[in-house]
Amino acid sequence: MSSEQIPAPAPWLVGLRLAVGLAQGLALYLLYRAFDAKGWPATDGEVFAPLVLTAVFVPLIVIQGAGNLRARTLIIWTIAAACIIAALAWYDAWRDLGVGQDWRGEPRVLPSAVLCFYLSAGLFIAHALISGGDTERKFIASYPTLFDIAWKLGVQVALAFAFVGAFWLILWLGAGLFKLINLDFFEKLLEHRWFSIPATALATAAALHVSDVRAALVRGLRTLALVLLSWLLPLMSLIAGAFLVSLVFTGLAPLWATRHATALLLTAAAVLVVLINTAYQDGHADRKATPFFALAIRLASLLLVALVALAAYALWLRVDQYGWTVQRIVSAACALVAACYALGYALNAVLPAKRLIEWWNFATALVILATVLALFTPVADPARSSVASQLDRLESGRIKPEAFDFGYLRWQGERFGREALQRLAAAAAAPAIRQGAKAALDAISPYNSSPSEPLSARISVYPYGKALPASFLSMRWETLAAQSVLPICLSQAQGRCDALLVDLDGDGRDEVVVRGFLNAVVFEQSQDGHWQIAGVLDLPCRDMGEKIMRGEFTLAPPDVRHKGLALGDSVLRMSAIGTGSCGR
Repeated sequence: MSSEQIPAPAPWLVGLRLAVGLAQGLALYLLYRAFDAKGWPATDGEVFAPLVLTAVFVPLIVIQGAGNLRARTLIIWTIAAACIIAALAWYDAWRDLGVGQDWRGEPRVLPSAVLCFYLSAGLFIAHALISGGDTERKFIASYPTLFDIAWKLGVQVALAFAFVGAFWLILWLGAGLFKLINLDFFEKLLEHRWFSIPATALATAAALHVSDVRAALVRGLRTLALVLLSWLLPLMSLIAGAFLVSLVFTGLAPLWATRHATALLLTAAAVLVVLINTAYQDGHADRKATPFFALAIRLASLLLVALVALAAYALWLRVDQYGWTVQRIVSAACALVAACYALGYALNAVLPAKRLIEWWNFATALVILATVLALFTPVADPARSSVASQLDRLESGRIKPEAFDFGYLRWQGERFGREALQRLAAAAAAPAIRQGAKAALDAISPYNSSPSEPLSARISVYPYGKALPASFLSMRWETLAAQSVLPICLSQAQGRCDALLVDLDGDGRDEVVVRGFLNAVVFEQSQDGHWQIAGVLDLPCRDMGEKIMRGEFTLAPPDVRHKGLALGDSVLRMSAIGTGSCGR
């Protein structure tokens, strides 16, 4: 037998994995039927959410663990994972009970998307650590083993997604072929959930099995992916370094004006962490980074510290000014994990011979697991913590009741926010607080609620250095008749926009141009000081709005009927109904 030939897998392993996949599909179909029919257990989120997440994740653990883990380890890990998943899903439903709504406007019974995302990451890490320890029969496996298992598992997941996608493309292609000859039975079959859900689960199980038994193929793909990604490390380091140097000349004001600096900086840090690991690999002598990549790793590690520090500072500025929110607490948790990586990698850059990156990756993996558990349990629940933070700002007088976002407590504070509003509505000393709390409790939609931040903080103003007029910021936009064309920052809670101050008609007073998705709304001030919608500029090309905000325009030639802007050969005329076109 040649080295390329792989022994056939044991028949029991194939049958077990396919049987688990089929059982998973049937369980998910039954849960879907209950959800669609609005019957039990889909009427009780505290029961339904744990069942859904357990049916999604536990079979996948069994499928991947069978044949790779000892039977005893697999049984213990499966039971423990099922208990953890069910507990986290129950708490997620309990804290939301009676507060959240799904896309149908009904009480939410499905687990939240953010829980699904972070739980997936946590289970991936935990499964890799357990598999590594079981392989070497010790509590903490060696770094090469953990690296090999984690990347193999990542490639398997990617291949499974690709296989399931190709599986459904072929099925729909077949349905299209039959429909060419007026036979639609195949298309109708694919539309039935009793077929599509079990078929998808079965295809996933098959993909995980094939990618597991073809270890040589997976290892080859992993090696190729690592080599390709490692060549992106010098490029990303160059970009990050140039960005940091540019800040010396531009200052931090343009960065803060984006309102999403923390998220973008943390994303860049995450990319650097991944690329550093693709270049370092498992640290084995045969795969040790060349001097060129070793230098790139050290440079990227030092740049990582600067990016994480900037992200943490940007987050602190928002928290210091507006308090904690759910999003900021989650961002703080991500910043904590990023700071752990940055500290360890910086030490490794200074002392590369110590190979600190290896055990630091293991330690940070444990930090990630602890952070995920803390965020989705009462230990550090973002909703509860943010409600406490916002209440402290209100009760300490740091924010006036008229500017406080009671709607945030109602719609993003989960159960804790609703209970706080009930307490404020019944016992608050200030009448304005009681009225605001009662109005939030009576609201049936999160829209048109007062923003958690003042309007001035949610609109990025161009050119830099200018500020929106106080009369514009104090307008009650809900009183305007043309509600449908209002930009999101003026019509919805938490909405953010870009605004340009420019004198379109040459009367010496600036109009305010607020950019939407495919248009820009122009506001002008009347003689009595009130602001009104003067018209709309169509933005059929997305980059037109960005160019306008950057000031890359001139005032259009005079027109007796319409004002406008010129961008190169394109002239955008203001009108009540957009008529613009995308020019070159």
